[in-house]
Order: sequence, then C-alpha cells, then structure tokens
Amino acid sequence: MQEVQSKNKYSLILENVSKYFLYLLIIYLPFYELVLHLLESRTRLSTPAIFWFTHFYEPLIVLFVLAYIIKFAIDKKISGVQKGDIYIIIFILYAILLAFIRHNDIQRGLEGLRFLILPFVVYLIARLSNYSNPRRLIKIYLFIAVLFAAIGAFEYFFLPKGYMATYYQLANFGFGENSLVTISQATALLAGPNQLASYLILAFFYLLHRFFISKKSPLSEYENYFLLLVILTIGLTYSRSALIGVAIGTIWMFIYFGKSSRSKIIYSILSIAVALSLVFFYAIMHGELLRDLLTHGSSFSQHLSATHSSFNQFIHAGVVKILTGLGIGSAGPTALKLGGVITENYYLQILFETGIIGFILFLLFLIKIIGKLYKSSKTLFFAFVALLINALFLHIFSDNPVMAVTVFIIIAVVINIEERNSNVQVPMINQSLNSKS
Repeated sequence: MQEVQSKNKYSLILENVSKYFLYLLIIYLPFYELVLHLLESRTRLSTPAIFWFTHFYEPLIVLFVLAYIIKFAIDKKISGVQKGDIYIIIFILYAILLAFIRHNDIQRGLEGLRFLILPFVVYLIARLSNYSNPRRLIKIYLFIAVLFAAIGAFEYFFLPKGYMATYYQLANFGFGENSLVTISQATALLAGPNQLASYLILAFFYLLHRFFISKKSPLSEYENYFLLLVILTIGLTYSRSALIGVAIGTIWMFIYFGKSSRSKIIYSILSIAVALSLVFFYAIMHGELLRDLLTHGSSFSQHLSATHSSFNQFIHAGVVKILTGLGIGSAGPTALKLGGVITENYYLQILFETGIIGFILFLLFLIKIIGKLYKSSKTLFFAFVALLINALFLHIFSDNPVMAVTVFIIIAVVINIEERNSNVQVPMINQSLNSKS
C-alpha cells in the first residue's frame, strides 16, 4: 500500500511541476530574443554563458524526459499514450539515432536535433502531464500576442527604424532589421516579421472564432478590437506565407460557419479587407512597388530556387539517403547557421533530414493531430491548418520555437481534455476552450 502511495505521490509531483514548466515556456519564449540581445549588448558575458543562460529550459526538458522515463519504470506501464503520440515518439527516437549515426559531424547533428524535435518533446511533456486547463494557457498566450501586436503596430507607425539600437543600445535587433525593398516590416520583440506573423496566427483564429460565437453587437465586444489589431499587425509584417495560410484557413472557417453567420462573415471580410488595404496602400505611398509587395524583391525567386535545388539534390542522393535522409542538421535553420541546404519548406526539411521513413512518421502524427483538433477544437483546427500551409514556404516549426512550442503545448492540453471527457459531446469541449471564464 505504501509503495502504491509513493508511486502516486511521485506522479502527482511530476505532473504539477510539468504544469508550471509549461507556463514558464509560454511566458518566457516570446521574450527570448529580447533577453538574448540585452545580454549580448549590455553585459560582458561570454557567448557560451549567454547561450546557456537564455536556453536554460533545454536542460530542464532533458530532466523532464528522464523523470517520465523513471515514472514509467516505477509504474511498469505507459498510460494515456495514443497513436499520434506513439508516431511522434518513434519519430524523435529515429531522429536521435540519425543524429548519431548518419552525420559525420556530431556537433551539427545535435544542433539540428535541437531545432527539429524541440516542439514535439515539449508536446509529449504536456501530454504526459495530464494538464487539462487550456483556458489559462490561452489567456496568457493571448495577452502576450495582443501585447506584441500592439508593439508591432506602434513601432511601425510612431518609432524610427533601429530605435532599439538608438534608444536602448540593442544591436541587430528589432524594427528596421527586416525590410521589403524600401520599407521595414513589423517585428515587435521577436526575431523577425515571419516569426511575429506566425505567432499571431492562433490569436487571429481564436479571436475570429470568438467573434462568430458571440451574441453581442460587434462594436460592443472589446475582443473584436484586438482582432482588428492582430489583423493589422500580421499585415504589417508583410509575411506572404503567413497571409496565404491565414487566407486559406479563414476561407475554410467561413465555409464552416457559412449558414449560421452570414452577416458576421460579411463584417469579417470587410474588416480584413480594410486592414490589409491600409497596410498595402501605406507601403505603396512610401515608395514600395506593387510587384515588390508580392515578390519582396528577389526573395520570391530565391525561395523557389532554393526549394527546387534542394528537392533535386534529395531525389538524386541515392536510395539509402532517400529512405533515411541526408542527416540531421543538413537542412533548415542549422544550415543557415553552419552551412548546408536551405529548403525554404518545412516538409522538405523533414524529408531532407530524416528521409521518407521519418517523413511518413511525421505525416502520420500530423494526420492524428488534425483529426483530434477537428473534433475537439475548431479554433485550433483552423489555426493549425493555416500554420501547416505557412510551413510550405518556411521552416516555421524549426526556426520559430516561440510559436511552435506555444501551439503544440496548447494542442496537447486540448487533447488531454478530450481524453478526460471522452464521453462528453464535442460542443462542450469547444466551449471549454473558448469560454471567457
């Protein structure tokens, strides 16, 4: 009896500590870039010291993984794991194996592994924690997302380029570091405009869903003004991949709500059209050419060339490498840092690094996730679809841990709710995610 109680006590402590760790990640990661540049510009710490100070959560993730392995050893069973979880566990183990045996540079392999598996390991920690209160997580995320949207819009219209360096002595950071051809792109406190845009996608769909289910007048709901702010800031990033993802996800959402909310669809279309028109007219009035708004100068052709070149390299790599990949860290963000192939496509990155075997495992995981979200949370479903489309043009789940970790934590917690309420109807689960309380 005492042994059973000790097992339960260990599990309870681990689950509670995991819960607070999830909150820590959602709160800290959006401010990671600010902390990094503050330390680089305002302290004399060495580069390794700054790295470990800002990436303190990565060793903690390893400790949590070890703690859950100990839990399974004590319990002699793994409970609450579904097929989707098994697919991503196998994918992670397979990627770890490839990092050690497929790449001739172990440092590159470990670096690539960090970028590749981070959001999925955190997803598993969130699943194993059994935490099932996404409303609190959503509120924290929304507060930060709206704050960043406000910063992005305010700096764009009222602050000079490079104000972070001018006013705060933070070099190579903030508004003015990224631009189209003549005008800058909104970045707020994140690494760049694409990161900000993809981070705001979940907020956009959450607030849009709130607009659809609300019974009040559109002008009387303060959340609708936040929605307009988020739309405006996404537009000010001029992130084409994010706008394409948002457009497709929004159209699908309109179709879903089409019969019951036609008037709100019209309001939504007009509001989005006005916000984006203001953004594009502002750019044109400040010297940007319409062609450059679509192509970002030579960026469009470079993206196409990089994707085409990397795909050709993959299909001509030989049977073994097509099946098992060219090595973890050989593509994506690691290649930007250490040299290598820039695929400009997240799925091609997965294919390039882990081969067809890894890609199939990852695809099976995505299919399971999409199915779960369609049943349990339409908000997350449409947002996730938009992000998956966004990933066709960028390595967003690898080079944007702020968004990736946040989204996969919330997804995991929503799936935890579905498990706990397997006998409850889907509308109640949707209500639990979108409730104001």
